Amino acid sequence: MQMGPFGNANRLAVAVLLLTAAAVAFHGCGGGESDTQGRKSASVTVIFSSDMLGKIRSCGCAVEDSGGLGRRATYTEKVREGSREVLVLDAGDAFSLDLSFTKNEAELTMESFSLIGVDVFTPGETEFIFGLPFLKAVAENAEFELIAANIVDPSTGLPVFGKQYTVITLKGGLRVAITGVLDETIKFPAYIDNSDFSVVPAEETLRKVIPLMKRDADFLVLLSHMGLDRTKDLLGRVKDFDIAVTGHGKPLMKESGKVGETLLLGTGGLGQYLGRVDMELSPAGRMDYGRMRLIPLPDEIEIHPGIREIFRVYGVPLTDKEAGTH
Repeated sequence: MQMGPFGNANRLAVAVLLLTAAAVAFHGCGGGESDTQGRKSASVTVIFSSDMLGKIRSCGCAVEDSGGLGRRATYTEKVREGSREVLVLDAGDAFSLDLSFTKNEAELTMESFSLIGVDVFTPGETEFIFGLPFLKAVAENAEFELIAANIVDPSTGLPVFGKQYTVITLKGGLRVAITGVLDETIKFPAYIDNSDFSVVPAEETLRKVIPLMKRDADFLVLLSHMGLDRTKDLLGRVKDFDIAVTGHGKPLMKESGKVGETLLLGTGGLGQYLGRVDMELSPAGRMDYGRMRLIPLPDEIEIHPGIREIFRVYGVPLTDKEAGTH
């Protein structure tokens, strides 16, 4: 058949579009192939958690003791001794809303998170039990970043913790952008003063933040303090994240899930478990991942000496099992 005067041009245009679509399909949600020069693939382990709810000590169980910040620190340190890059993420509700939970214990928690090497923490509603000024004060002393893109100053509209997202550059040059949001429908207990901050809609916030994250990074991570069902619903509409870690409502997932192309992770075991997933990232941010694992923290794991010292300094006792008296 004889082609019209623009037939070859049209076929060429279609071919270019198909090649472009194929290339995009193999990228992560961040920057494209043209931005990958000089970058290397990376072997990354993500350790994640949420919903500790003030359980800073072990369970003290008679049969088999487990959990607690001391064992969490030891496990994370052992993982860091390997050759893989490690990201440590927490999706909030580390404090307890129980009125017996003290400011002393809250400060101890944040200092322990710094020792553990948490990279990014998205606060949940429990973190506001002592008010925003207290939380901002302990955040200033933390060696990790508090990110909550949709918790804003009502007078300025700016995030109360400064950043809407952060970017971590891995050794090979790959850039990981991490943001976090709190469910705007969560009801704060009446005794929490929330007059100096507002929680604006998470989806609206993310649609503004994601283009900036894509500009700056190759791989996008969401810490969603919205509970499992609400997070799934959000990811069904906002499809740009490579992985999402959910918190709120103790979302103890025994295996990872997928919502579209987003890998969904969660562990809310009251400090008794950590979550772990090992990933291989291409220079373009493409992800191959292994099975998500729930990591129990049994009494075979020693209490980290640094955590022992933090408890001593704050005058907070460990359980008898942790202290080795039983």
